[in-house]
Amino acid sequence: MFRVAGLGLALMGLGFSSAAMAEKIAVVNVPRVMSELPQMKVIEAKLKKEFEGRVREMQRLESDGQAMAAKLKKDESFMSADERTKMQRKLAEMQSDYNLKGQALQEDQQRRYGEEQQQVLTKVRTAVDGIAKAQGYDLVLNGQAVIFASPKVDISQQVIDQVSKGK
Repeated sequence: MFRVAGLGLALMGLGFSSAAMAEKIAVVNVPRVMSELPQMKVIEAKLKKEFEGRVREMQRLESDGQAMAAKLKKDESFMSADERTKMQRKLAEMQSDYNLKGQALQEDQQRRYGEEQQQVLTKVRTAVDGIAKAQGYDLVLNGQAVIFASPKVDISQQVIDQVSKGK
């Protein structure tokens, strides 16, 4: 047990000492970079257009289901047991269809967003590498993994500017 703890402390010490040996360190706030890139707004618009037909279909299914549920509730007392059962089954079928299509739509939207986001992340990584090499940084850290960093070592805006130029 003590050996494992000692090994863990030794490895942590190596990590801190290697970071301390780096002479020039920078930090990049990746979520900020991604949220401020114009490419992400373009992607959102592109995906909205790509999925607008399916979203409209979901809205239509929802309104049809609500209308049928309202009709069933309103006319239930005037219907025969057979008619009520048929309408309840039809409503359950519509609900099932709505849930299935909604889940598929959500999964497809997430998959496509992930694909598009991955392309932008590749450009961000390339920009970070270029800036680090050009400015002589020994180490560039993800800003989310750092407890504190001085604003003067934050190269996020430079990354945003460089990736934005590439559009």
